[in-house]
Amino acid sequence: MTDIRNERAIIQGKLFPATGTRKPLPRPRLDSSSDVLDGIFPVVVVSAPAGYGKSTVMAQWHARLRERGVACAWLSLDEDDNDAARFLRHLIAALQIASAHIGKDVAEDLNADFASGSRSMLEAIAGDLAQVQHRIVLFLDDLQLVEAPEVREILNWLINYAPRHLQYVIGTRRDPGLRLSGLRVRYQLLDLGAEQLQFDAAEAAQFYRNRLGRDLPAPDVQALLTKTEGWPAALELAALVLAGSSEPNVFIRHFAGTDTSVVDYLCDMVLSQMDERTRDIVFRISMFDRVCAPLARAVTDAHDAEEALLSLRTRNLFLIPLDRSWEWVRFHHLVGEFFRATYRRTAPEQARQCLVRGAQWLHANGHVEEAVNCMTRAEEWERATHWVADSVEELVFRRGYHQTILRWMHALPEEYVDRYPVIRIQYAFALSFYPLDQEYAAQIYRLQRLLQNLEAQAHHDPRTIDELRCAVEMQVAMSAGLRDEGTRGGELAAAWLARWPEASLRRKGVMGNVLSFGHKTRGRIDEGLEMIAETRQWLEQSEGYYALSWTAYLEAVLQLKRGNYFDSRLACTRGIELVERKLHGHPGQISLLHTLLAGICYEFDEIDQALAHLELASSSVHEYAHADAVIVAYLTQSRIQHLRHDESGALAMLREGQELGEQRGWRRVTLSLAAEECRSLARAGHREEAMLVATRFGFQDLPSSKGAPSLISDKSLRAASRYLLRQSPRAVIEVLDTAIENSQQRELAHRSVELLVLRALAKKEEEDWAGASADVRRALTIAAPRKYVRVFLDEGRELGALIDRLDLEQLRGSEAAPLARRLQRAMRTSDVQGDEPNGMGEDLTKRELSILKRLDTGLSNKEIAEAIFVSEGTLKWHLHNVYGKLNVKNRSGAMIRARALGLL
Repeated sequence: MTDIRNERAIIQGKLFPATGTRKPLPRPRLDSSSDVLDGIFPVVVVSAPAGYGKSTVMAQWHARLRERGVACAWLSLDEDDNDAARFLRHLIAALQIASAHIGKDVAEDLNADFASGSRSMLEAIAGDLAQVQHRIVLFLDDLQLVEAPEVREILNWLINYAPRHLQYVIGTRRDPGLRLSGLRVRYQLLDLGAEQLQFDAAEAAQFYRNRLGRDLPAPDVQALLTKTEGWPAALELAALVLAGSSEPNVFIRHFAGTDTSVVDYLCDMVLSQMDERTRDIVFRISMFDRVCAPLARAVTDAHDAEEALLSLRTRNLFLIPLDRSWEWVRFHHLVGEFFRATYRRTAPEQARQCLVRGAQWLHANGHVEEAVNCMTRAEEWERATHWVADSVEELVFRRGYHQTILRWMHALPEEYVDRYPVIRIQYAFALSFYPLDQEYAAQIYRLQRLLQNLEAQAHHDPRTIDELRCAVEMQVAMSAGLRDEGTRGGELAAAWLARWPEASLRRKGVMGNVLSFGHKTRGRIDEGLEMIAETRQWLEQSEGYYALSWTAYLEAVLQLKRGNYFDSRLACTRGIELVERKLHGHPGQISLLHTLLAGICYEFDEIDQALAHLELASSSVHEYAHADAVIVAYLTQSRIQHLRHDESGALAMLREGQELGEQRGWRRVTLSLAAEECRSLARAGHREEAMLVATRFGFQDLPSSKGAPSLISDKSLRAASRYLLRQSPRAVIEVLDTAIENSQQRELAHRSVELLVLRALAKKEEEDWAGASADVRRALTIAAPRKYVRVFLDEGRELGALIDRLDLEQLRGSEAAPLARRLQRAMRTSDVQGDEPNGMGEDLTKRELSILKRLDTGLSNKEIAEAIFVSEGTLKWHLHNVYGKLNVKNRSGAMIRARALGLL
């Protein structure tokens, strides 16, 4: 693999102002703008075509602010910033110049996998920004070069929702295309356009006095202003021509009368004043987005390349420094584009060869992305594709540059990409963690077609075909698992492991995870745990830490299904330690594990801990890559809403989760949460509504005891049994008899307790008090050593009557006795839904404080939800936390209380 360690470094030139002239003309009406320098407007947009001096003015503001001691951050954008991971990496680097701790914890993660998306990264950055007490001004130049929707969304979020002490100054050639209407309405946006940037007569006269060392006659200045319409770049080019002209008056008269494009005319004049060697150097170095002396030497054969660059700089030929030492430079976009177009038009083959030579130097010196870009522009497809294949794993998996790979794949001809299957293999692997099913399917289709074509060839390479088949089959199996097709994924993974015993340990580990999930889906818990143990060995030996974090998660899921909540908690804890130690706290994986821990703590009636784990999990489950975590997240949040007596909020949470299941194509998520909705309605006495929900999703009838169990029959058992308790208790008991026996044979402890409780309630309806009490005692005996609590308390008064009738003497000396006493106390002294979560009057968390501060800004619930990347339903859940801790009932009460406590 190509060594691209140099490429990992931040491009420092992007973090400093780059201006087109060595001595910018002082422009007091712009340079000293109090609107900008005093931070009157949180957002300043400087929008004008190329050559109007946007970067120069912004650089002047940057310098003035630094002189005042204001912390500043600068980021010059380029087309490669359309990759969200690359953009975020450079954004963090820029902000760290203003405050070193910003993004420190997430910067390392950006060097790992970016599959978890940008939201959690932004939330972490926002948390760091909130800790900064001083003003920071962030300059973003050349916004027009960034069009990727994900990067645009990052910018929209920053501008609209980041802490208000962060001010933005944005330079762009066209309408920024950002959501600025709200800021404009609130008078928080300053727009500066071409009209404000144009030179007036006094500025033009002063400009030429500085550039030429003499005054131009007023009529000549006016003639130039009229022709250029005050366009600074054109006036600068005219100054270059005038400096080298023996007859300036003749030039001005001819220029004022020509119909030729101002830029074309002036650049042609500038070129005509160069000797042939200088012109050739200018053409060649203009072909690159940035150039240094060694690169210039490589493409020009000029041994004095450094002196040549210095000469161009001295002549003020629109050469812009990209760092403070002038090591890397580029031409002003306007002039550089003219030089490139002229070179391609007049010497197309030389221009192409220049790109090739430059690409070779860039690649040899570790600048792989730029090298590939140059080879692509030169249409040297073979070498470009070879370099992509050589570096794709590094770029996709260690750095998360998925958009960069996507852009290259769109640029490279399909027939060349097909020569290097590794490109599609690795790219498909990355895509499989995103909800991009169509794009993923297209890549798999191409790989399968390529495999068929290779097999059809008379003289094919069996090793190449085997490698491709192995990779394709792995992708298909893994994708099935991530789409929650556990049975199919498990079958494919088992077949893959049998067929490819000599595959790499890392690949075998990935397939081991898929097979483990398949066993979980089919209820084969022991086999799943055995596979987990073997998978862990493979991945530890191969240092496949990302896949190993999935192993920890899947082990926890298997233990949850078995009902071993303590073992599940241990697996989660080990997984979190691994993620923090080896994956720099990868937010996606951390969130999955904390979500499971929240569900475990809820069952143990450790509500404070459950809330803490939900707080530590990602702010939005919409980015979760696995169905089980989504189910646990929504179930836990909904049940906590019940504890707060917010029935509508609890149901809204479940319905939101159902919608997410529909969007992601996860039928199990939708049905699981619909079944919970049905049970919740039935517990609350809304049996007709419960039946409507069950009917809509197809589990309104009790399942047959015959036939193989299915997803629908499982949900029918839990939902229909609950709402048919009073209507048909005998039928419920008969169905539950078989289900309980089956659960106990399979050693599914929590499920057995849940079903025993249901059967006890059904027997109570038939006034079989002895049988009901016996079922409760059995349930307690199973639950007590496993510390189950909420499975009883959540049934409320109906079960409370049975718990109250228990004869504790019969349980004396057993583990069930303390649990029975605890339940009796709880159900006698508290409401049917249990107590309000403990600690609700204690300190607000960081997220809750953030929400409180956003409430104070007057943002709507929808705007606050967007700012913290959650749905409105999830925001309401957080607001309940805030109101409960402040002991208030609404937003206005929260504001009054927060101010009284000094929180705002």
